[in-house]
Amino acid sequence: MTRLRKRHVAGFLGILALVGCRQDMHDQPRLKALAESDFYADLRSARNPVDGTVARGQLHEDAYFHTGKVGANPGNYMPSEVPVNEETLARGRERFNIYCAPCHSRVGDGNGMIVQRGYRHPPTYHQDRLRQAPLGYFY
Repeated sequence: MTRLRKRHVAGFLGILALVGCRQDMHDQPRLKALAESDFYADLRSARNPVDGTVARGQLHEDAYFHTGKVGANPGNYMPSEVPVNEETLARGRERFNIYCAPCHSRVGDGNGMIVQRGYRHPPTYHQDRLRQAPLGYFY
């Protein structure tokens, strides 16, 4: 009886393995980027972007807004695109607590949870050098 049971189990596992070997989405027709294709007369598989095309989110007309620098030096004013209001300050606090506070702590003294677990101390924001730094330096 056990020999027959082993054969049934082996047969079931064999059928299960064959059913699991389907390659439907893995073997679908596709074109490799910039590969030869007979779809276009010049045998290319894709068209070049129209001259002057800018990818979504990549139009950086206001360099100060995207870099925080005026030329090669950090600027010291808020960009006009960023309104200074309660909502913006709340979002800034939220971002600081997420990305900066683990190392710098919520009060900026450089003694966050990461430091308390044995990693190096980052600079404290309470030192004069950073208190007098332009806004673009932190951006």
